[in-house]
Amino acid sequence: MRNLFPFFRTPLAVKLAIAPEVLASLVEKGQIHATDFRCLDLGSKQIVWKMFLSVAKSKINSKKIS
Repeated sequence: MRNLFPFFRTPLAVKLAIAPEVLASLVEKGQIHATDFRCLDLGSKQIVWKMFLSVAKSKINSKKIS
């Protein structure tokens, strides 16, 4: 049966849209990393870049306080 339906193969990637707030929450919790996905347009890439910079800055600041 596998040979009869080659169009049901698992895709190499799933394309979806995610709210920036949800992505930020996943990044802050360490549940998703920059290597887990790629941005499909420049605007998204800039948002994600700023998001990761903000998380890194927050972690650096929390280490200074400790």
